[in-house]
Amino acid sequence: MPILLNLDYLLTNLFSKIIPHNIFFDYLFSFFSLKGSSIFIWILVIVLVVILEERKNPGITKQDKRFIIFFSASFLLTFLLSDFVLKNIFQRIRPFLDTKYLILNTFICPNDFSFPSAHAATAFAAAGVLTYFDKKRSWFYYLVAILISYSRIYLGCHYFFDVIIGTVIGYLISKLFLRLISKFNY
Repeated sequence: MPILLNLDYLLTNLFSKIIPHNIFFDYLFSFFSLKGSSIFIWILVIVLVVILEERKNPGITKQDKRFIIFFSASFLLTFLLSDFVLKNIFQRIRPFLDTKYLILNTFICPNDFSFPSAHAATAFAAAGVLTYFDKKRSWFYYLVAILISYSRIYLGCHYFFDVIIGTVIGYLISKLFLRLISKFNY
């Protein structure tokens, strides 16, 4: 276990320094973290896509209703599992509170537990559902998910493995949820 923790510290330090810490990137990544409310980033993404998309059928379609239900349920399930269940099981302290790991900057990190990253989990759950309904913009959705996830390392709120495991959890929940729901032809 100490080897894994040391690798996690090493990778966290490496990834936190890939992009230089300056006022521009501090604000950019603070935006993507939005003080713990990444759902607002996804609402903004959805609004932008709807505005940019040429709507052939005015009004809300059955597909739109399915999307809203799938997105909301997948996001909520992922958030509850990662933020309330798993964090309280593992109880890993955050990097900026860990005396073994010194981070230069602390921004908008909560004081709760660190593992797994709920930001990363919900970001990849959101990207998975959005991609299911809009494959042509999948690169954009996953780019936003990566930026949200990386912001957590950059800001000193999470370790590297917190984010990686969070991404896996979110991605798997969205895929399993969509597969399960599609079997019922909803």
